[in-house]
Amino acid sequence: MKTAISAADMLNDKVLPYFESQGLPMLRILTDRGSEYCGKVENHDYELYLAINDIEHTKTKVKHPQTNGICERFHKTILQEFYQVAFRRKFIRI
Repeated sequence: MKTAISAADMLNDKVLPYFESQGLPMLRILTDRGSEYCGKVENHDYELYLAINDIEHTKTKVKHPQTNGICERFHKTILQEFYQVAFRRKFIRI
């Protein structure tokens, strides 16, 4: 199960360092409305992390998956290209 603290940790440990290494500031982030991403700033770890780092939080529209469609398609492509290729290599070695 995803939690607000694990989402904030991922952002802090992986996402922000990558953008910083590319010389790109993280000004805004788009997430779905999952409980790990949304809550009141004063008692939600992820929202608090964004506020402290001055990152604007944009959320997808309710009942409108097209808002996040490009991201979902990108995830599908990554899975197809990397996981399925890795599986084929293991299958061929057997």
